[in-house]
Amino acid sequence: MNSSRLLFHRMRENWNYKYKIIKTVIDWTILIYLVVPAAAITIFVYRSWWIDPPAWIASVPFPLLFAIYFFLLWGSYFKTYIREADIIFLRKNEMLMLGLKRGGIIVSYLTEALSAAFLAVLISPLWMIHYGLSVKQLILFFGMWVSLRWLIMAVNGKLNVHLRGWRSLVRSIPVVVGAGTIWWLSYKALQSSSLLSVFIIIILNGTASMLLLKKRFTSIQTFEQDLSIDEKDKNKYTEMIFGLSMDIEKLPKPKPIRKSPRLYSKSNRIFKTRSPRNGFLELFIKASTRDTEYVRGYFQVLGITAVAIFFSPPIWLKITIGAVGVFFLIVWIGSVWYKLIGGHPFTKKYSGKEGYIKGKQIVTVVLLIPFVIICFLNVWILPWIRSLFLFF
Repeated sequence: MNSSRLLFHRMRENWNYKYKIIKTVIDWTILIYLVVPAAAITIFVYRSWWIDPPAWIASVPFPLLFAIYFFLLWGSYFKTYIREADIIFLRKNEMLMLGLKRGGIIVSYLTEALSAAFLAVLISPLWMIHYGLSVKQLILFFGMWVSLRWLIMAVNGKLNVHLRGWRSLVRSIPVVVGAGTIWWLSYKALQSSSLLSVFIIIILNGTASMLLLKKRFTSIQTFEQDLSIDEKDKNKYTEMIFGLSMDIEKLPKPKPIRKSPRLYSKSNRIFKTRSPRNGFLELFIKASTRDTEYVRGYFQVLGITAVAIFFSPPIWLKITIGAVGVFFLIVWIGSVWYKLIGGHPFTKKYSGKEGYIKGKQIVTVVLLIPFVIICFLNVWILPWIRSLFLFF
């Protein structure tokens, strides 16, 4: 087996793995009732952008668009498709391992270029119709974007991927500052219509990324680092997909041992009046707020729905998305309640009691109120404010 066949075999294994992970989350009912309608709505919205730009784009200045794409630069690595078992065989066949690594890095370059092309097609109606810019400027913009993304990926490949916490945050500050400086220079070069400056930035970013990847591209001595990067990318994808599922039990993340929790360390009573309803409410509040997974999941549902409503032009589509969001949030709250209260061995025997039912109803109503307010603001209040103040 040569390195090309091995690379495509590993890529096929990777795609099959991702497909199986997605299948565990998206069954045929979700595919029919959510994914397919969402895809159809996306196509409809994108087509409407070519006819008439959405109203919200008027409040997005061009520098803000640059800032948004700066945040899309992060979160990827150059993959080499190395496996742990390769240390036994491939280290004895250096050329086969080098061919696999080189092929994986080249595929990563091409994958990021295709991602940039997709993003360019996605914003092309806004770029050309609203901002009045040319296709050439769009190509140059994404040329600078993908070259800087390559550079960031190469820098991340030199860092210790196992570092966590505040050390990782401190270490990333110079990288963010450096990338921000390059991106600011890219904005100035594009604004000044200086083709020479834009090409210099693209060439320097691409060349710097290749120089940083030279050791990984030409040596097998980076096996441990390559394996750590591939495993981290694989685990990140798995956690992201499983995070979308409410039925799959998440593996607990390792946490430092503490004598008492940060929240409710003395476990005092939240409600003065002792009743079965208040008892279930207190249990739910303490259990859910101590675990950031549930807090983050709630705000993700709110944020994603608010953004979808904001970017959807017709009023009927906004209402539809809001209604689907309410239904999804009710199901999500019920799932979290069952995991924390209903499925626990100490409390599930009370699942038919009045206090249990009333506690669940109160939690559902309280968590739905902010969601309904956000939907109401996006559907009626913000359009009304725009009609009164044209500059808003």
